[in-house]
Amino acid sequence: MPRLRIIGCSGSGKSTLARAIHQRLGLPWLELDSLHHQPDWTPLEPGRFRAAVVDFMDAHRDWVIDGNYPLVSDLVDRRCTDLAWLDVALPRVLWQLGGRSVVRLVRRTELWNGNRERLRDHLSLDPERSVLLWAAGTHRSFPARFGSLVAAPELAHLRFHRIRGRREIARLVDSMASGGRG
Repeated sequence: MPRLRIIGCSGSGKSTLARAIHQRLGLPWLELDSLHHQPDWTPLEPGRFRAAVVDFMDAHRDWVIDGNYPLVSDLVDRRCTDLAWLDVALPRVLWQLGGRSVVRLVRRTELWNGNRERLRDHLSLDPERSVLLWAAGTHRSFPARFGSLVAAPELAHLRFHRIRGRREIARLVDSMASGGRG
């Protein structure tokens, strides 16, 4: 079974892919946002964040972890067998984020630790508060990030998956479910 790390900009579908693999393969799943975002959107202290990620990986032989936190990337990359990058076009990302956010706002969906999306954050011009602006600003950094991961000699043990659409997601999930690696 794999130990899969999933990266991609906000709204690219990281948690959706992680959930599909979790449900289909029964792998334990850690959504890094659920650790990082403590009540009132307070970030978990860095040492505790790193320790919690290590505890999760130590507790499970195989797993799926989704998120883009440089603070724990070294820990996860060292132990994962596969790394999937969701390379989704920015217009699609913004469409998915917008739709997801509207549903969460209307339903008052709790995300993690009592936190809910707030309309005032979506309307903010601060990319630290607006997930749409955050995604638009960080989207262009992922090709270089992925390229540097693929080129890193210390990560030569990884199988890399560049996922551009739903068909490739389905192929990766099917391949992992059948014992392959995509």
